[in-house]
Amino acid sequence: MSGKVSIARTLQQALSLLGDIRFGEAPSIAIKPNLCAAVDREGGTTVSPNTVDAIIRWILNTDGEAQILIVESDSVGKSVEKAFDNLGYRQLERRHRSLGHHVSLVNLSREPTSAIELKGLHLKALRLPQVVLKPNYFISVAKAKTHSITQITGSLKNQFGCLPEKQKSIHHRHIDEVIVDVNSIIKPDLCIIDGLMALDGERARRLGIFLCGKNPASVDAVLARTMGFDPARVNHLLLAQRQSLGTLNPEVLGERVESVAMSFHRPNTLVPRIASYVPDPLIPILRTLYRGVSRLTKEARPPNRDEGRVHEPR
Repeated sequence: MSGKVSIARTLQQALSLLGDIRFGEAPSIAIKPNLCAAVDREGGTTVSPNTVDAIIRWILNTDGEAQILIVESDSVGKSVEKAFDNLGYRQLERRHRSLGHHVSLVNLSREPTSAIELKGLHLKALRLPQVVLKPNYFISVAKAKTHSITQITGSLKNQFGCLPEKQKSIHHRHIDEVIVDVNSIIKPDLCIIDGLMALDGERARRLGIFLCGKNPASVDAVLARTMGFDPARVNHLLLAQRQSLGTLNPEVLGERVESVAMSFHRPNTLVPRIASYVPDPLIPILRTLYRGVSRLTKEARPPNRDEGRVHEPR
């Protein structure tokens, strides 16, 4: 089942379609949700704690003694401690601990790191938090979103968030290669896309699905198709396939892509890409240009009829 991707309306259905999943004896399980902001009013930017809670309960049904770590790092745009507080993750941790469950929040930017040498597409060495290198099982939980540099952000880019440094933009010039390099070290055992609410540019849209699989490039390829994009035209997906991180044409279980797909707007990646090559004094000018282009694009879009909230996953 490792090369297959499931699509379903509920998380439980998507997981069940993959078949038997084993965590190993005395499992230590890391869950990496995409928490790229400390506030998410519309639900399309960050993974809901309800989704992570459903994953935790699914794990505990198999092994009530599992050690579960919810991990994320700081970035220039957000403090993960504030994100844990504002998004409801601190409350989630307290509730499970009150029930005797071994659930802990971990700020990767405060954890000890280990130096790793690799023959990457771009990186020859990097430092990663030891805690993401040790678990028996690693679960990547991403959102369905477009992205100004990588076109889409899904399972593969979610591992980029494991880098402990706040100034991750130092990697933007070679972002596609760095994403693949990080995934060559942190290889998810299970990839989940929370697509209940998705982000199309700056607006949230109700996509209403979950995707699950064991190879991140395969899951992201299906994600790209559900958003109306050709995965063969997303550079980091092509590079990931070449590095054996999945296939761009996996077998799909459950819902057909055609039955759930929506047309997302292709982001303008040119200005952000150029910005990574220019001297710092010119970046404000490029930002102004990018905002102007984005504003004109947004004004040309039809009214959004897909906004709304989807509540707790089952």
